Amino acid sequence: MKRVSILIAITLAAFTAAIAQPKALENFDELMAALNTGYNVRVVIHYAKCTLVADNELQDKSPDAIGGMTIDTYEYFAPKTVRGNEHAFVVFSENKLIQNPKGKGFVYNYAKFKVEDTGKVKVTVMYLDPNTQEELMSENFFTQFGDSTKEQAIYFYRL
Repeated sequence: MKRVSILIAITLAAFTAAIAQPKALENFDELMAALNTGYNVRVVIHYAKCTLVADNELQDKSPDAIGGMTIDTYEYFAPKTVRGNEHAFVVFSENKLIQNPKGKGFVYNYAKFKVEDTGKVKVTVMYLDPNTQEELMSENFFTQFGDSTKEQAIYFYRL
């Protein structure tokens, strides 16, 4: 009886671990299905693989940095819901106080994501002074999601 109980416990633990693995989301429809059914979704972005626009100029190179966050609050907009949007899109953002990697002290690190149903992704990253809210840096990163013919820079995982 004791062996059977141990075997059941081991089997249950293995099964739980197997189903608890994050599932990679492959496209916009899978992303929206996960969000709309209440799953936690994590996004990971490899900035070096993105196109960078800073100070309204295309930059030669993006920083070799990786960021990630869990999507908490989001908003979905169907096509033509907002003036000028031909495609459906989802937006989400996060703001965290971090140590300033470009100088002294701390900054608010604000990241805003816009993902279109075409797979087009825009990530806006800003550093804001925590006392004055002055914008210290603003960069826009562009990439594509869900195009298996290209190297991916952004990944979404259903947790």
